[in-house]
Formats: sequence, structure tokens, C-alpha cells
Amino acid sequence: MTLMSNDTQLNHTEKQLLQNATDLIPFLQSFARQIDQERHIPDEVIEKLSAAGLFKLGTRKKYGGHEVSIRAMVEIISEVAKGNGSVGWVVQIINGNNYNATLSLSESILDSIFGQHEEVRFCSVLQPRKASIQQTADGYMIEEGFWGFASGSKHATHALLNINDLNNRTDQQQPDMILAVIPMNQIEIVDDWYTISLKGSASNSLKLHDVFVPNEYIANTTLSGIEMSQQPTDGMNRYRPYAQVITTITTGISAILGLARAAVDCFVQKAPTRGITMTVHPSQAAVGHIQYHVGLAAMKVESAHLHINRTIDNLEDHVQTHRPFTVQEFAQIQTDIAYASKLCWEAVDLLVAESGGSFIAESNRLSEIFRDIRGGANHALTTASTGLELYGRILMGQAPQQIMTLGVAAQLHELLPAGNHNE
Repeated sequence: MTLMSNDTQLNHTEKQLLQNATDLIPFLQSFARQIDQERHIPDEVIEKLSAAGLFKLGTRKKYGGHEVSIRAMVEIISEVAKGNGSVGWVVQIINGNNYNATLSLSESILDSIFGQHEEVRFCSVLQPRKASIQQTADGYMIEEGFWGFASGSKHATHALLNINDLNNRTDQQQPDMILAVIPMNQIEIVDDWYTISLKGSASNSLKLHDVFVPNEYIANTTLSGIEMSQQPTDGMNRYRPYAQVITTITTGISAILGLARAAVDCFVQKAPTRGITMTVHPSQAAVGHIQYHVGLAAMKVESAHLHINRTIDNLEDHVQTHRPFTVQEFAQIQTDIAYASKLCWEAVDLLVAESGGSFIAESNRLSEIFRDIRGGANHALTTASTGLELYGRILMGQAPQQIMTLGVAAQLHELLPAGNHNE
């Protein structure tokens, strides 16, 4: 689906990476059954992705990365997801986490980590299910901990784990994160990812026992991601105050957008040669109501893209002016992403309704997309009901219920309903 793209806004390197992703689509599609059956991405596929530079999109150039723009990252990962949803999800998560780690950790720690590994890949979980942790003068001892689900953990070199249990906070507290960097060789991967969606994303849980994390490998941050005390700098560092805003954009919607684009492409390509059983119609492409639904599905995907672009434009405007988001502005970003997810899911659902009985076959490409996008759209950062409730609450002067936006409200002292969230 190429009716609308951001090609003209990408530089030469970004366009080449986008082409690398496009070239891999048939290759990724050929591994669909194997990826789902084995519940992880085969090493052969990981090597191809690595050789194409697709795990280093947001990695700094000083570490051999590409430092692509947020807009380019969305477009490139979307293209990967057109090949396979699980692969797109893992590429999305690893790049988003690498970006977050780069913006959250100190320069010395980044030098240490990226200097020791040819290709660093972070998985992450931002809320533990349970964690028994003791703080010492030198760091944190994780006596017992369980985090789930960590997408791409099988292919990661490090984990970025929040060791602060957010379940024990009150509504009036700002939700701080204590991010611990832990090499994967110190972590037990629990093989518990048995799902109907994104089967190959290896989003297994992580278990830790008696693991010590030195203070230098800890980053304290807020879930709001608007720590404006830092002065604006050049390069990727100028995005440091907005780390969690970027996490919202880079770790959920790209793969969903790609899957929806793939669904439109798949349906349009097959429609001219597919009849409709028990009717006189020789071709789906010649039927008026199907034409209408294809047009509606395509416009939903295009509209989702517009919402994503608005989010990126809003981020870039704040970065350039070095100003924090208001509560309403931040809520709009969260809602734009969630609503884009909803539009993409609805587009695929429309096409499935017109696809005929063969859709139920596991090997059917549209069936694969349908399963994967449904799971992706249920992610905490892309759930439409949460985002739309959030925006409605803010518009009606109520305190936010979403944790990241709640952090913004607490930091800007706009928590109470009586506050003016529009200023």
C-alpha cells in the first residue's frame, strides 16, 4: 500500500534502509509458518535483518548505528511488518528499547555496553509482576523478580527492566521508574509465550534471582518523560527529556500500521481473480459493496498514518522549542497512537468480513495478519479504550487514569480536576 508515505521526508540513508526492509518482505513471508510453529524468529532471519541494518535504526552513529529520525523508524519498521507481524514486532521493540536506553543511560554506561557488543539489542518490561528488591549503597540486589512479557527476549543481549513496583503507588504519586540494565546471561527466560497472536515474537517472561545491579547501571526516570531540567543539546541527546514520549511512538504502532497496510495490499492483489461462492459474481473486485469496504479500509489506514504523523510533528515541535507537554498535549499523543491502532484494526476487520470462508485457514495470509494485529492492538500503549477514555477525561476536566499521563499531571501539578489542563 503506497498511496501515502513519508519517502520525501527521509534522507538518503533512511531511504536505503527502507528499501532494505522492502526487499526482505518476500523472504519474511516465506518463513511465516516456521516462525509461528517455533514461536521465535529463526537465526537465519535474524542474520538477514542484522545484515540489512534493521536492528540499528536508532543506534548512535558512534556505535555503528544509523540514528534515523522517529518518522523514518516508523516507516521502516512498518515495512518489515508487511513481511511478517512477529518479525515487525521484534524489530520495533528492539529499536524502540535501544532508543530508550540511549536516552536514559549515562554516556559512560552506553560506551561500556555498546563497546563490548557488535550489535546491542535491548528487550524491556516497564512494570514488574512481582519484585523483591533491596537497595544498598552500591546498587540494588534483586532477590526475586518476575517480568512479563519481554518481546524479543530470545534475540536480545540486554534487558531494560523497571524494578519499581508501580502497583504499590497511590493515585497522587508521580510514577517513577528505576530502570536496571541487566545482561541477558543473568536472566532466566521463562518459556511461557503460547498465544494465538504474534506467536514468533518470543515475548516470554523474565525471572531473576539474586542479581546485583550496580548504581551506574541504574537510570531513574519518570513515566511522563518530561524531565526538562536538562539543557537542549545536539544529535539524539536533544530527545532525552522526551524519552517516554518516544517509547509510546516507537514500541507499538509501527508494526500495527505495517500489518494494516499489508492487509489492504493482500486483499487488493487477490480480489481480481477471486469469485464469490454461491453468487454469479466472477470477481470480488467487480462488486460494489466490496469496492466500498476496500476504499473504507484503505482510508482508515491512511487516517491512522495521519494521526501518527501528527504525533511525530507534535514531538518535533516540542523538541525544537524545548518545552514540556501540557497534560492535554501529552494525552493527545497517547490517544493519537491508540486511535491509529483502532483504525488499523478496523480496516483489517472490514477486509476479513469480505474475504470468504477460506480466511479461517491458518495458512491464509489475511488470517495471519488478522491474528497478529489483534494482539498488537491490545498492547497497553495501543489499546483504544484506554486512550479514548483518557482524552475524554482530560477534555471534561477529570484527572487522567493512564499512568504516563498521570505522571505528566503530577509533574506539572495539574492532577486535580479543578486544574486547567489546557494551559
